[in-house]
Amino acid sequence: MHVTERARSELREGEALVFDWHRIAICCATAGEVSLRRARIGAIESSPAFVRMSGREEAPVFAHRHAYVHLVERPVTIDCRRRLGRRRFSSDLPSDFGLRAVLGRLPEATQGGGPR
Repeated sequence: MHVTERARSELREGEALVFDWHRIAICCATAGEVSLRRARIGAIESSPAFVRMSGREEAPVFAHRHAYVHLVERPVTIDCRRRLGRRRFSSDLPSDFGLRAVLGRLPEATQGGGPR
């Protein structure tokens, strides 16, 4: 997990970056999608649903336990841009990452997050 310098500087005291898992039902199987958001670190650290992906000395990045299994071995870069004065954190994961992960259609982890 790589958090760019710009993203680290935009992250406020007490905030963490969180990869959430959103369930999507497809036929008889359950798939999901991954999104990136900001959250209060205290609420995330106390929740059993989230796993820390970064070291204590790094910018705090967590993942929902369902997303964690798909993200743990992948090189992911997180960046931040300001648009109209608002912070927008994003990653280099494909927009359909969760669906690809569940269906086993992700590119090899060594190839990076792939096209957006």
